[in-house]
Amino acid sequence: SKDMEYTVIHDNKVNRFEIFESGQIAYLQYEEKEDTIDFVHTFVPKQLEGQGIANALAEAGLNYAKREQLKVIPSCSFIKTYIERHK
Repeated sequence: SKDMEYTVIHDNKVNRFEIFESGQIAYLQYEEKEDTIDFVHTFVPKQLEGQGIANALAEAGLNYAKREQLKVIPSCSFIKTYIERHK
């Protein structure tokens, strides 16, 4: 199944990329220091699992890192796996 298109909101006040869907919130939490970005946690509510939401968050976060020329630290196991799958 093709992943749906999600609107990812980058809220840099709380250091996260967010997707609001069906009254729920999914997010990718990060910490940015100098020239690095550490993706620390991906959270997707049970009701929203399996819809490509975590992938959309990962993609948004990694695109941001690339744009800002930040070195990625994938502390979050999901992000680590995502990077391995999408070189």
